[in-house]
Amino acid sequence: MNTTLAVLQTQPKRGHSRSVTVPVSIPALEDVYALAMRLHKTGQPYSGRSWGWEVTYEPELSEPEAEVEVPDGKGGLVTQSMPLWMPASFTIGESGVWFFSLSWENGADETPVEFLDKRGILESI
Repeated sequence: MNTTLAVLQTQPKRGHSRSVTVPVSIPALEDVYALAMRLHKTGQPYSGRSWGWEVTYEPELSEPEAEVEVPDGKGGLVTQSMPLWMPASFTIGESGVWFFSLSWENGADETPVEFLDKRGILESI
């Protein structure tokens, strides 16, 4: 676990924003990856906290026939039946501060695609 500084924007919904710098603890990515792989191996949905950050895992979803709503080209939606597939996914963190995700876009048995958002984290001085 590494403690570093993050810049957070406060009160943006009030029409003005000010930034504050706060210390945050960031887990090592190899530890996060190990957690994600343990959750992926179980194949069960998960929602909780780890290292103080929100964590979610959703297993792969595959349905040969699902009813989905799609745009009708006229500003509305129409229901269609079609196969449905969604990759397994894992997320931890808070977007805009520190966020890491894995998505098994090439299949549950393939290497996941990684995404790291650390734009709120200050680089070491």
